[in-house]
Amino acid sequence: MIKVAMYARVSTDDKEQNPETQLYALRNFCRDADWQVYKEYVDLARARDYKHRTAWQQLQKDARQHKFKAVLVFRLDRAFRSVRECVNLVEDWYDRGIRFKSVAEDVIDTTTAQGRFILQIMAAIAELESSIIGDRVAAGMARAKAEGKPIRSQTTGG
Repeated sequence: MIKVAMYARVSTDDKEQNPETQLYALRNFCRDADWQVYKEYVDLARARDYKHRTAWQQLQKDARQHKFKAVLVFRLDRAFRSVRECVNLVEDWYDRGIRFKSVAEDVIDTTTAQGRFILQIMAAIAELESSIIGDRVAAGMARAKAEGKPIRSQTTGG
């Protein structure tokens, strides 16, 4: 039986999000795979807001202490915002004997060279998607400003 750390994150900007949606899928995966949940780590913070992603920081600390053998997320973009960050951290976990699994991107299996390759491709796609969303938000804010509509300042990368 694999001892797993589950990680869920929602952006604080979108009040419609609820980490329980991710956790529901993660719990079901663990039940079906007969994986033992070590701990559920949950952050309510934007992806790039590492100061407030305290659960993410604790997960990494616990990984260095070998408290679990796998990290499970709902989607890559819930954990990572760049290919470099994803590859570096997952390689570090791999060296520590820790697997990485995304429920939504089920082709990712970091125990194989092919799975690590697919992870890099999927991380690049997630990074591109985040960048495109950021560009759309910026364009929408510029249009709203030009039309004289009130806008609130925000950073991209949710």
